[in-house]
Amino acid sequence: MFKQLFNTIIRGGDGTDRGPSLDSMLEQSDKHLNNFETLVPPAPNSKPRTPFDADVPKEQITMLNLTAQQRLKVMSKGIPLFANMQIGARMYDGKFQPIKSTASPEFIAELETMAREAGAKDIGYVKVPRNAIFQDKGLPCEYAVVFTVEMDKEPMSTAPSFECQLEAMDGYKRMAAISKKLANFMRKNGFAAYPGMALGGLTDYPHLAELAGLGAIGYHGLLISSGEGARLRINTIYTNITNLPTLEAQGKENEHLWVRDFCAMCKKCIRKCPVEAIYEQPEPRGDGGMQTIDHAACRDYFTRNYGCAVCLVVCPFSQVGYEKVKSHFKGNPQAPQFRIPVSSVVKFV
Repeated sequence: MFKQLFNTIIRGGDGTDRGPSLDSMLEQSDKHLNNFETLVPPAPNSKPRTPFDADVPKEQITMLNLTAQQRLKVMSKGIPLFANMQIGARMYDGKFQPIKSTASPEFIAELETMAREAGAKDIGYVKVPRNAIFQDKGLPCEYAVVFTVEMDKEPMSTAPSFECQLEAMDGYKRMAAISKKLANFMRKNGFAAYPGMALGGLTDYPHLAELAGLGAIGYHGLLISSGEGARLRINTIYTNITNLPTLEAQGKENEHLWVRDFCAMCKKCIRKCPVEAIYEQPEPRGDGGMQTIDHAACRDYFTRNYGCAVCLVVCPFSQVGYEKVKSHFKGNPQAPQFRIPVSSVVKFV
């Protein structure tokens, strides 16, 4: 993976006309699943992981046409990101044997403190529904610790730009480091722990984050949280801890689902999308869930324009803040109700 990263960033590609394949790199990384005799399987109607590779000529891929100074900045984020992703992948060697499956409140509190001190913005828990596992993938454990990291507003507000994508890469870098640290801590205390990949992954992270109560998925398909709005990244640690304080275990509901009522009225991300890739209203996807974006149109523009992020930036929750939007919003009884019931296979994005 390091060789591919070097060829991609420093040499401007892998020597082919089409440029490097991030999907191929991620599939190679996913081979660590072969170390397990059994895995928690996806649901029969689970969807595949959305591809990263775009049908765009190499000379139009912005990240392959950087200046020397820009490449060095990318390497400062990319090297630790991919290093920690590789370390995390090696934890899927199938050799670790947990000795505990229930955690004390004190352990959960210590885990949360460690996560926040390491840079996590928020943390939650979920029993992973099988339709959130991507097609042809699987999990070594059926529970997950879910956490978010915040991306700074100033560089993100320049989207689409190199500065914006560099900040996004920094978010991925921090997630990889945090997930490795938390997984090691959990293992030292006798629990199974497998870091989710910061890039790609085996599950739909926004789906899990909504089920964990960390926010609600907006019309742009991104999680909207109570602090940073949509300016966040999400990662997981899969674990065997059966008594995690999930919303369901606590008898609570996600308090953020009202944001989709606002989305149905706002639709600023739909109007501002440079390639009109966001649907006017989420559409049935065929598996009981809804789809918000034309991924092909989004992906091509994304590839040509530093990862775009316009929808994230123009979202009022990212600009003026969650609490201010909430304080002025009077409700929208006509809004379509899209929810992800904890015990169901319904999926929003």
